[in-house]
This record gives sequence, structure tokens and C-alpha cells, in this order.
Amino acid sequence: MGLKMERFRRQRCYLTLAVTVLLFLILIAHTIFLVPMSLKIRQTASAQDQMPNSTLNWGAYAINAITAWSESTGSGVKIAVLDSGIGPINDVKVKEGYNCVNDNTDTTDRWGHGTMVASILAATHSSSLGIWGIAPDVEIYPVKVMDDTGTVKVDWAIAGVRWAIEKQVQIISISWYVPDNRFGDLQRILNEAYYDKGILIVAAAGNNGANGVECPARYDSTIAVAAITQNSQKLGMSAIGPEIELAAPGENIAGILPNNIIGSGNGTSFAVPYVTGTAALIWEKNSTLTNKQVRDILQTTATNKNTPDRDTLYGYGVINATAAIQTISGNLINNPSPTSTPNPNPTNANNNPNPTNTPNPTTNTPNPTTNTPNPTTNMPSGNVTDPQNSPTSNTDPYITNVIISIVVISIVIIIIFSVTYYTKKKAV
Repeated sequence: MGLKMERFRRQRCYLTLAVTVLLFLILIAHTIFLVPMSLKIRQTASAQDQMPNSTLNWGAYAINAITAWSESTGSGVKIAVLDSGIGPINDVKVKEGYNCVNDNTDTTDRWGHGTMVASILAATHSSSLGIWGIAPDVEIYPVKVMDDTGTVKVDWAIAGVRWAIEKQVQIISISWYVPDNRFGDLQRILNEAYYDKGILIVAAAGNNGANGVECPARYDSTIAVAAITQNSQKLGMSAIGPEIELAAPGENIAGILPNNIIGSGNGTSFAVPYVTGTAALIWEKNSTLTNKQVRDILQTTATNKNTPDRDTLYGYGVINATAAIQTISGNLINNPSPTSTPNPNPTNANNNPNPTNTPNPTTNTPNPTTNTPNPTTNMPSGNVTDPQNSPTSNTDPYITNVIISIVVISIVIIIIFSVTYYTKKKAV
């Protein structure tokens, strides 16, 4: 009996040692393999979470901006936004500005239009509101050429362009129009900016349907931008004419209004920042390019819609940010797309010439009742799967691996104690 008990004690000692070594090896394996794997999975999931909401930002997907951001974000590019001012707003990096209406430096936006344009162009990708700008790292110079009722006067516009020239900006954004000033002071100052100072000028073609491209978008010194719908067709209100150079998203465009409120609108005004932002991405990637070279890249890389050549609806085609960046870098970038294609809002059909919720400050007789952006009721709609809300699993991989480890250890302990109990019983 004494020998058996002694043998049992030795066996129990060996088993205890074996259990300790086994548990230690499991702990090592968990530390070396399972935890890093969990962290890697969590980091990947986190990166996927950082993809922009495809409902709020359908336009960024439409122009393939998402993949271009790995190459460029517009850092250091100076853009003058000639509009109704900007802000107050948290999510756009705003530099100094000028108020041409009152001849001072107060560029506070009391109309909303300029803030919307600026946010589509340059809202930071850490925005708590979910709006991702096409070129989030550009330097925005707000120039107030539009009063608090949405009216633009030629004299204000001329003063705004002159101020932008003095600040040596690289791009001027124009989302308004005025009565034709051909061969007048406005055209002359725009020609000076483009041909003499090397500034790229992007302008809204107008929201008059088929009645021709408005001023100043019709000038040779500017890029006239048409608008497309969420199903990639011409927006009904978008102007038509031989001056149309490029097209960009202009339906159900979400943006940020003053005091950090989300709003949405339709029209060529909101197509402009997509082109302006893409130009900034190009310029950051190669700062030695001239404005003419950037313009050529925008044209040659656009996604053609109708004919192989330029047409009166889309110009050279829909802006394509990734293709533009590839042209410069030579890097092949895979184009991700939303899980499903955003569908157009049936209430803003392509044939609706003037939705009542569309900001339209491009005339000199604005109607504040119908032209004020609606911050709450006109969000983009459609059967869209939001990448942020579409995880492949609802279980945290780290927790899963911990549970597996605990189960394995428990099974090993049960087996060992079973053997120990059997050995002890046999010894007795």
C-alpha cells in the first residue's frame, strides 16, 4: 500500500508538472499567435469602418475618389471659394478670407450655400457628421461675393477674383452665375487669372435646363461643370451647351451647413467641388504641373458618357479622380465601390427642373423661401448598404480567441484530473 501511494504521489507530481508546462505553452501560443491575429483583424475592421458612408458620400464613390485618397488629399493646395462665405463650421480648414460685399474680412456664411460647397470640397475625413471632402487637406480661402439673400453682383465677383489673384491661390471655385459679361471686366479678370497667373478656374454651368451655359462658366478661361444624377444621367436642371467641359455629381448631394448641420441640395453648384477637389488631388501629387496641364488631365481621364469626343451634355465625361491620379503616379489602384449602387431619390427625378429645396443663389432675384438648403428633410436616399454598418461578423475576434483558449485549457484540465482520479482510485 505504501509503495502504491508513493507511486501515486510521483505520478501526481509528474501530471502537475505536465499541466503547468502545457498551460504555459498554451499561454505562449495565445500571446504569439492568437492575440496578434485578433489585433490584426480588429485593425482591418477599423480601417473598413473608416470608409465613407456611401449614402452621404455617394458622389465620392461616383468619381472614384475613395482610392485616390491613398495617393493624395490635396495637401498644400490653395483654393479660393467665391461664394456666400463659410461657416461657422468645424470640419473644414479655413484660412483668411475677404468679404467683397461689405469690404471687410467677415466671411461668415448667412445663406448656407458657400458652406455646403466648401464641405463637399474639403470636409475633413474625421468629420463627426460623416461628410468626407474630396480634398480634405486643401487650404480654403473664403471669398464672400454673395450677400445674405443669395445675390451675386458682377462688381463683387470681380473684386473676389482680384483678391484671389493677390493671394496666389491655385484654384478658384465658382458656384454661381451672373448676366453675361462677355468682353467685360469679369471676363478680363478671369482671363488674367487663368492665362497670366496660372490659376485654374472651375465654374457651375447653370441650372437652366437646356437654355445654354451661363456666365462665367461659358468663358474659355473656365471649366464649365454639368451635373449628373445618382444613376449617372444628366440632371434635368443642368445646363446644356458646347461649353460644357466636365460633369460631376449634382443630385441629393449631402454637405454641411453653418453651425454644423447636415443639409443636401441639387444642381451644378454642388458638382463644382468634385472637379475642384480632383484638381487639388492632381496638384498635390505633382506640384510642377501648370493649370493647363491639370485641366488636360481632368479631360483625358474623365469617364466618357455619350460619344468618344466632347458632347453638350457631359463634355469630356464624368470626373474620375483615381484615373487622374494614376496618370501621374502610374500606380494601379483597385476601385472599391459601395455594396450596392445608390439609387436616385424619386422625389428629385431627373426631369424636375427646380426642386424647391435646392439652394439656387446663382440669379440676381433669389427666393429665400424656396432656395434655402433644407438641413433635415432632404437627405440622400436609396437602398444603400453603409460600409460602416456592414461588418462581416457581430463578434469581436479577440473575444472569440479568448473563449477558444479558455475552452481548450478547460478540456485539458478535465482530461488531466480524470486521469489523476483514475490513477488514484486504482492505487487505492
